[in-house]
Amino acid sequence: MNKLSCEIVQDLLPLYYDEVCSPDARQSIAAHLATCEKCTAALNKLKQSSNLPFEVITKNKQESNALASFKEHWKRSKVASFAKGLLLASTVCGVILIGYFGLFSWNITKVPSSAIEITEVSQLRDGRIAYHVKLTDGYRLNKISAKAGDDGILYITPMRPVFKSKTDEELRLGNRYDVINLEQLNTNRTDPAKQIKAVFYGSKDDNPFLIWKQGMKLPPATDLVEAQFD
Repeated sequence: MNKLSCEIVQDLLPLYYDEVCSPDARQSIAAHLATCEKCTAALNKLKQSSNLPFEVITKNKQESNALASFKEHWKRSKVASFAKGLLLASTVCGVILIGYFGLFSWNITKVPSSAIEITEVSQLRDGRIAYHVKLTDGYRLNKISAKAGDDGILYITPMRPVFKSKTDEELRLGNRYDVINLEQLNTNRTDPAKQIKAVFYGSKDDNPFLIWKQGMKLPPATDLVEAQFD
C-alpha cells in the first residue's frame, strides 16, 4: 500500500475522510496526498460537499427534483401541444376541403324558376307525358330532384352547386326532352291510394311551372317528340 495510483486513492477518499479505513491504508493515502495535487483537490472537494448544511443539501435536492419534474412536464406539454396542433390543422384542412367540394360539387342550390323554360308539353301514345325543358341562364345542370308529398303533388326541381359553372353544350341536362311516367310513379308510391295529382317543374316555393294536373287534357305528341322516346 506504499505506492497507490490516483484511481485507487480517489476510490478510497470517502473512507479516508470518514476515518473508517485501516491504519495502514490511511497512512498510504496520506503519503500519496502529500505529493499529489490532483488527489488533494479531490479530497478538498469531498470536504466542501460534505460540509454543506443539511438544509442546503435538502434544498438542492428539492430544486433538482423540481427541475426534473418541470422538464418532464414541459416534454409532455410539448408533445400534447404538437398533437393538438396537428389535430387542429387536420380539422381546418378537412373543413376547407369539405367546404370546397360543398360549394363547387354538391348540388344543393335550386335553379330559380325565372331561368326555366318548359315547352311542348304533350302526351305520348303510351300515356306518358313529354315536355321540353331548357335552362336559359347558360349554367351547367348536373342533377334533377323529383319528390312527391303526401298531397300527391310532384315537384321536379333542377339543382346546382353554390358556385355554378358555365356550359356551351347544345344538348345537356338543362336543354332536352324529358318524360313523366305517371303509371310507374303511382305504382312506386308507398301508399297506392295516394295517386299523383299534379306535376310541377321547379322549386315549390318559387312559382314552379305546371306540367300536368288531374283532369287536364294534353295535346297528343308530335311525331318528332314520339321519336325522342321510341
